[in-house]
Amino acid sequence: MSVSPSGKSGVLVVNYTAPEMNHLAAALAERGLLQKYIRPYANQHRTWESTVERLPGFGRLYTKTFGRRAMPPGLARGDIRETAVWQDIARAGALHFGRARGKTLAEQLHWGIQQRIAEVASRHVQTAQVVVGSYQVSHKAFARASGVKVLNYPIAHHRYIQRFVEEEREMEPSFAATLPNWSQAPAWQEPELDAECALADRILVGSQFSRNAFIEEGFPAEKIIVIPYGADLERFSPEQPGAEQKKTFNVLFVGSIVQRKGISYLLRAYQRFKGPDTELVLVGKYPDDSSPFTPFRDDFKHIPHVPQTDLPQIYRSADVFVFPSLLEGMGLVVLEAMASGLPVITTPNGPGDLVRDGVDGFVVPIRDVDAIVEKLEYLHAHPEERLRMGQNARERAKMFTWMHYRAKVTDFIGSLYKNGLPE
Repeated sequence: MSVSPSGKSGVLVVNYTAPEMNHLAAALAERGLLQKYIRPYANQHRTWESTVERLPGFGRLYTKTFGRRAMPPGLARGDIRETAVWQDIARAGALHFGRARGKTLAEQLHWGIQQRIAEVASRHVQTAQVVVGSYQVSHKAFARASGVKVLNYPIAHHRYIQRFVEEEREMEPSFAATLPNWSQAPAWQEPELDAECALADRILVGSQFSRNAFIEEGFPAEKIIVIPYGADLERFSPEQPGAEQKKTFNVLFVGSIVQRKGISYLLRAYQRFKGPDTELVLVGKYPDDSSPFTPFRDDFKHIPHVPQTDLPQIYRSADVFVFPSLLEGMGLVVLEAMASGLPVITTPNGPGDLVRDGVDGFVVPIRDVDAIVEKLEYLHAHPEERLRMGQNARERAKMFTWMHYRAKVTDFIGSLYKNGLPE
């Protein structure tokens, strides 16, 4: 690792939950640029972790929760500085075993974990030439850092989201309870998000939609850098030729089952489209208040949150993936569906960079039930087109792997490390 004339060396990476940051840190480590990766618990395949995985009962619980946090190739154990581990474990326990009080405790621990990560990160910045931090946990590090500061922001700007959500609350009052409630966040959250964005020299986002949202909020275009995320094409792959012929036309949605994902528009569209040979499957977690879904109970099959190992087969069992999101950073599930050989019906608000309209599927306007119905009817009636689009989607997904992301993001960070900010 080279040392700059100022005596600074390496890139400090700070993260809470963003999966792309694991790949970013691993890629920097492979290039010898990583100083330290600060994050909550990470499964590093230590001896005790292997022992826990084999424990009757508890091992399965671990594998479905913390065991999923395996790091990508490239990171050595000494590269990672874990923090807030006990708070992390307590939060998982509160979510898994607690009811209403458990959820309240988990929420409090969630904010506490963010603050702990931010505090630990601030102690490591003095010798870092570049600091790359995820939103919500980087404000203290950025305030103390004298090196280049890069903010990873995996969704649209928070103030843009606030206005959009309030507009949606008025347009779809029956689903308002499933939208983010900013009044429940601590008073310090919004000022800290503002500070992170203001202090950052560059902001990394995953789509043009997110970039445009920042520009609309008054940020200079050159400050916002788009680097799309990736998918694992070995895990997510199409159904093998010769597979058993499906008897139903399966429509799939994967993600949080909330209005930010445009769920009411999908449900209304499917109500109009459904037939004796069709099925809608929603994979993901309900919000705390699931009453908005009562009128649609007979229209879909619900699969709660499933292990990552089960997702590839769920994608393969579908005929089309519908993701009518209103606000998305990019939409990893869209990329996973495309890698699985599915045509996709989605919106421009995040996934629009991935799906080519009429080639890999269809890009429809947000909130447009008629358009979703029309595209479902077309794909149902034209199986050959459905197959062609699915094949195109798989080829398109090959342009968005984690290896592509790692190469692009390390080239970008590496240029800042070597040359600093352009004049």
